[in-house]
This record gives sequence, structure tokens and C-alpha cells, in this order.
Amino acid sequence: MIKRIFFDLDGVLTTDKTGSFTTSKYFAEKLGINFKEVFEYNKKFDGDTDSGKISNLDAWKKTCEKFGVEFNPNYLYEAFISTPIDEKMVQYAIQLKDKCKVGIISDNSVERANSIIEKNNWSDIFDVIVISDEVRCTKKETRIFEISAQRAKVNPEECIFIDNKQKNIEVSKVAGMKGIYFDDAIRDYEKLRDIIENLL
Repeated sequence: MIKRIFFDLDGVLTTDKTGSFTTSKYFAEKLGINFKEVFEYNKKFDGDTDSGKISNLDAWKKTCEKFGVEFNPNYLYEAFISTPIDEKMVQYAIQLKDKCKVGIISDNSVERANSIIEKNNWSDIFDVIVISDEVRCTKKETRIFEISAQRAKVNPEECIFIDNKQKNIEVSKVAGMKGIYFDDAIRDYEKLRDIIENLL
């Protein structure tokens, strides 16, 4: 029996594929620098910010130094909350709460994830939120899924995990969860609903 459905953040609950894409887009527009170059340079920090090895603050300081522009810490928070939310997916998560509880598992920095969660009052919707930076492991490892199930007080086999990266789905399955791949370009909500209804 399914007792918990976990959603990925970027690409599932948001419409941008990754957080680095959103933040790079904001900085490029704000500072008048080339988006593609900024994105390609900054995304090399993703693994380290997700696992807590370096803060977003330090990563963006380095990025701004690289492109010869002044770093303003306020821009970072503004970039975080500029993240475009998929309201249709959020509403679906709310509807699912009639059948089971919902949560979030995300490879992200705590500061970025918390900014988005607080701005959108998601703590009222998702009662278990696991961020890679906080637990010091990412979706490349089964441990983050095991931690998520433990916090939800369920077995991994009683969980569904929805993500826009197939490789993350495969790891969640190894951990025992039922994984569903959500194509962030097509965004086929009806297909997702059908798959989940068949599992509930």
C-alpha cells in the first residue's frame, strides 16, 4: 500500500529543469552577462552546493569574479524566489493529500530550497522535505531515499518518487521505492495521474 508520494523540486514542482538554470538566468539578466556562458560555468558547482561542500554564496561569488561583475548577496535570494512554480503540479500534490501524504526529495542547497518553500508556504503541503545539502548525500545514493522514508515513518516500498531525471528514478528503485519519470519538457499530467492511480 502506498502511504507517501515524494516529488522532486526542480523540473517537477518547478518548470525550469534545474536550479542552476533558474539562478543563472536571473544573474545574466540582472548583470547583463551572457546566460549560456554563466550557466555553463556555474553548473560545475552544482554537485558541491547540493552536497554542502560549498555554499551558493561562495559559488556565485566565484562566478561573478569570473565574469568581472560585482556580487550582491541580495541577488541570490531574489534569484531563488524567481523560480517558476508549476502550479498545476502543486495543485495535484494537494489533491493527492486526500489519499496519502506528500513530501519532497531534492538535490539542492538548504538556502535555496528553504527560500522557495517559505515563499510558497509549501510546509503546509509537504510534511517531509529532504534536501541533499542538509543530509549530506544526493540522489546518486540510495541513502537519501532511505532517510526520506525513515522521516516519513514508512518503508521505502510504501513510497512513490517522481523525478525528471531517469538516473535518479533508478536509484530510488534500488532503495525500494516505486519511481516515476516525469518528462519536464512534455509535462504530461494526465499520464502521471494514470500511473499514480494504478499504484495507489
